[in-house]
Amino acid sequence: MRANRVKAALAEGKAVSGPIMEEVRTVGIVKYLAMAGHDFLWFDTEHNFLEWDTLLTLVQTSIMSDIVPLIRVTDLSYPLVARALDTGAYGVIIPRVETREEVERAVSYAKYPPLGRRGAGGQARNAYMARDARTAVEEGNALSMVIVQVESTGAVDQIEEIASVPGLDVVCVGPQDLSISLGVHGEFDHPIFLEMIERIVAGCAKHKIPVGMVSRDVNSFKRWYEMGIRFLVCGSDGSLLLQAARQDVAVLRSITARTPG
Repeated sequence: MRANRVKAALAEGKAVSGPIMEEVRTVGIVKYLAMAGHDFLWFDTEHNFLEWDTLLTLVQTSIMSDIVPLIRVTDLSYPLVARALDTGAYGVIIPRVETREEVERAVSYAKYPPLGRRGAGGQARNAYMARDARTAVEEGNALSMVIVQVESTGAVDQIEEIASVPGLDVVCVGPQDLSISLGVHGEFDHPIFLEMIERIVAGCAKHKIPVGMVSRDVNSFKRWYEMGIRFLVCGSDGSLLLQAARQDVAVLRSITARTPG
């Protein structure tokens, strides 16, 4: 039976990392990021424009490259969650969650009976491997992750209720929207923002739920890790390209700016 190494690592209290995939459309980028040593890829359909047939190819390539594919859906609905998992993704990320009831719905959409109400069909969900019905269901329930994003003050107020839902795997902070909700737009060092993170970590710890953070600044994860965060969403395919290109341009400018001897 296949295993989800991200889910296993988090259960042991270990940290995992991966970037958000926004612009990628080719299998090569998937393989490069797997080679780099990341644990997962976060394919984003909330703010980006990946089509389902492209997602299918990228998810299946991720599986073959031994990197865990996760899909952030646009909203909490059965068609989006079920289709994301039917591509073969090992987990779904649900944005803008604020209540226990929403988390319960997310789990029910992601899990086969008796844990939920997900329908069984298609071969991509099994990575095109032969599976009898019972094995497919048991493996699917064991593999799949339910990750919810906390992005508002209302969600923070309900964090213990949210974290207490059976079947939830990760609570991931949406820092941009949370900071906007707090009135400190993009000020991730602001005392109010940091207090909210402490509340989230403490509330999730009571139910042994790992917490995640999204950041384009790799150095910021020192603070988040020390605060107890273990699901590290580090940069994006676009930001990685931009950072590397800026470094190369800076070097080239330093070379070409020199006065010939």
